[in-house]
Amino acid sequence: MVKIENLEKDKARAEQAQALLRNEILQEAFTYLEEQYHVAWANSSLDQKDPREKVFMMLTTLKAVKQHIENVVTDGKLADDTLNQL
Repeated sequence: MVKIENLEKDKARAEQAQALLRNEILQEAFTYLEEQYHVAWANSSLDQKDPREKVFMMLTTLKAVKQHIENVVTDGKLADDTLNQL
């Protein structure tokens, strides 16, 4: 059984997440960090295994954070659709 309170919570969280995705400073931070990580990786040599792996993990984590925010938005849209159908 779907709880209306949970759907409303998901919808509210989605609005907050959407605001984050529209925030210029946060978007600038994502873009800047992604570029810096790619540059660090590209400028490393093949024998620098540990630093390359660290940069890869940092890039993966950055993408995971952004994906989580996007998933909250998606969940909220689904919750809103469900609320509208009730």
